[in-house]
Amino acid sequence: MKICLLGPSLLKIPPLFGGAVETFTYELGRGLAKLDNEVFIITRNGINQNKKFETNLTIYSLKIPDNPFMRGAFYNFKAMKSLLKLKSVDLLHTQGTAVFPIAYFVAKRFGTPIVHTEHVYFPWVVTPFTTLKKRSRYPLELVLGKFVLKNATKIVVANEFMKKSMQFINPNISTKVEIIPQGINQNVFNLKVNRAYIRKKFNLSDRDKLILYVGRIIPEKNVLLLIKAFYELKREYDNIKLLLVGPKSSRFPTLDRSHESSKYYLRLETWIEQKKLRESVIFTGPIPYNKIPYYYAGCDLLVQPSPLETFGRSIFEAAAMGIPFICSRVGGITPTYLPKASSIFINMINSSKLQSAIKTILKNEVKFKNNGRDAAKLIHKRYNWIEIAKRYLKIYKTSIKN
Repeated sequence: MKICLLGPSLLKIPPLFGGAVETFTYELGRGLAKLDNEVFIITRNGINQNKKFETNLTIYSLKIPDNPFMRGAFYNFKAMKSLLKLKSVDLLHTQGTAVFPIAYFVAKRFGTPIVHTEHVYFPWVVTPFTTLKKRSRYPLELVLGKFVLKNATKIVVANEFMKKSMQFINPNISTKVEIIPQGINQNVFNLKVNRAYIRKKFNLSDRDKLILYVGRIIPEKNVLLLIKAFYELKREYDNIKLLLVGPKSSRFPTLDRSHESSKYYLRLETWIEQKKLRESVIFTGPIPYNKIPYYYAGCDLLVQPSPLETFGRSIFEAAAMGIPFICSRVGGITPTYLPKASSIFINMINSSKLQSAIKTILKNEVKFKNNGRDAAKLIHKRYNWIEIAKRYLKIYKTSIKN
């Protein structure tokens, strides 16, 4: 089968600094290629080139401007030209609503089915951290969302929460929407990664307890809540450190802006200085994706303080490495997908609940780590990319047949 995966215009594939959608697109493409399908991925990269990455996997990298007002239009135009050249593909698979219209245009011309994977909650799901700028885009996103729901052959989401968010606006699409969780690369995220690398890098002793956060430093992720909870815990624990891994800019990280700082990040820095936490809180900035496993391996637990996550890739990666984690129960991250024994899920996350959860893991460290190892083995078996690719292939075949 010939399959074209159309990525978004934000980051290149494979991603340099990670990125949930880009990671998903690349790993799924690799899984499909290993199952003897011919796979094409269209992405942005700053240069025009076609490169065969592996057997059966070719990546089309399109040169587009980085300006956010021009990026989408240039990318969609060049992506459409590439799709027209790939007229012999059996199926198009889009990632995100912004690229769906051009895939639909090409699909109508050649009679090709479209499978669409939606990675974010639709715009009618609002959190306390939803900015005015983000809300201003909702009318357009709502129009695009309705267009996708109506015209995609099949829609795939990672969990029941995502499916319900779509049914909120169109209750009659349940037969069109399938649930397939995302996968994990067990060659990258596993129990064999060296724990000493990060401990040595940041001069941490075996006695030091390292709390990790991985993600963008933005208001939606509720990072300030984590820092405030950490400040209170420092009164009781003199040996804890907080490591914040992620871009300091509100924009997605690329090489040319990997050192930008947002107003929110500067606000956090000021708060940390005022509370004299400079020696205990470490900002790393964006870390290359191939180095991220060392950060998980070197920590004692991971905390994702955001009130709502659609999937939570950092949590999934940590769990695949046997690391205990703490997160909100609201959204797509539930014990249904990740073993509860290695984690703590919090209803209505706040500072006191976060402190209590961190204390519980630190006081029962051996128990949580043993449970975490068992959970990691289960995740590797259930969510490896070959198994996920097989489930997508079933949907592809059904879409082509119908």
